[in-house]
Amino acid sequence: MKKTIKSIVAMLALSSIMFASCGDDSKTAIVDPTASVVTITLNNGVRTLIQISQFPDTIKITGNITITGGDKLAKLEVKRNISSSAGDYKLIKVDSTLNATSTDFIVNDVQTGDNLNSLAQEDKITYLVLVTDSKGILTKDSITFIVKGISVSPQIFLGASANGNQNNRFLGYADNFQAYAIGTDKTKKDPTTGKFYLPARENASKIDFVFFSNLQDANVKGALYSPDYPFAAGQGYQDEISKWPAGSPRATKFIRLASAFSISQFNNASDPSNQAVNTLLRSLKFDGKDIDPNTSNPLAAPTNKLAKLTSDEIIAFKTADGKSGLMLIALTPGADLTGNFQVQIKMLP
Repeated sequence: MKKTIKSIVAMLALSSIMFASCGDDSKTAIVDPTASVVTITLNNGVRTLIQISQFPDTIKITGNITITGGDKLAKLEVKRNISSSAGDYKLIKVDSTLNATSTDFIVNDVQTGDNLNSLAQEDKITYLVLVTDSKGILTKDSITFIVKGISVSPQIFLGASANGNQNNRFLGYADNFQAYAIGTDKTKKDPTTGKFYLPARENASKIDFVFFSNLQDANVKGALYSPDYPFAAGQGYQDEISKWPAGSPRATKFIRLASAFSISQFNNASDPSNQAVNTLLRSLKFDGKDIDPNTSNPLAAPTNKLAKLTSDEIIAFKTADGKSGLMLIALTPGADLTGNFQVQIKMLP
C-alpha cells in the first residue's frame, strides 16, 4: 500500500513538472505580429557597383524609406567611406525629425573642400544609410560607386570600301573595341592582330559605328555612319545591314568638333590631371544646343552621318546605350581604295 501511494505521488509530481515546462514553451514561442519592418531602396534598387568617371563633380544618391507595422521612422543618417582614404565613415547627412511612415531623400555629394578631392582611379566610394525607427531599432543599407578613368582604345584599323576582302567595316566599344566584318566567313584572320574576323550580322547588338569610303564620290570620300543609317538599296552597306537580326541596328549620334578641340587635348585624355575630355563629354547633351566648354562656341548639330572625314579630325559620339566618347580619325586609303582607316577612341566608362 505504501509503495502504491509513493508511486502516485511521484507521478503527480512529474505531471506538474511537465505542465510547467509546456507553459514555459508557450511563452517563449509567442511572436509579435505587429513588429515594424523598414525597407530602404537606394538609387532605384541598383545593387551592383556603379561606375563613375574620374573626379566627378557630384555623386548623387537617391533613396526611399518605408516602415510598416505601426511605428514611424525617426532618424536618417548617411555616411561615406572612400577606399583609398584612412579612417572610418564620415557623416554627410543627418535628419532626426522624420516622424513619418515613408520618406524620400537625395544626397548630392559635391566635390568641394575635403569631400571628394582625394579620389583616385579604382577608388570605391561607399555610402552607408542608417535608419532608426521610433522604437530605436536600427536598419541599414549601402551603395557603392567605383571611379573609372577614361578608357582608351588601341589604334584600330578598318578596311577601306573596295579592298576586296570586306573586313573590319563595323566597330563597337564592347569587347575591347572589337571590329566586325561583312559576310559570314569566319576563316579569315586580321593580318595585324592575327585574330579571326567576326561577322557583323552575328554581333549587330554590339556595333556602334559604320565606316564606308568612296573616294570617287566627292560627297562621300571617307565617311562615318550610324548603324541605323538608311542606306538606299544597293548603296553603302544596305545589303549587309538588311540581313541583321530584328531589333538591330543601334543608333549612334555624332558631332564634329572642327578645330575647337585639339589633338593634344585628345592625346592627354587619360592623364588624370587633364580634364578637357572629361569636361567636354560630361557637358554634351547631343540635343543640337551643345557648347564647346573650351571655346564657348556652339557645336555642330548631332547627325547620323559624317562624310568627307579628314585626317586628325576629332568626332564626339553618343551610342545607343548612352555611352559617350571622342574618336580621332586618320585616313590612309589610296586612290585605288586599298588602304585603311585608322581610328582611336577615348570614352567615359
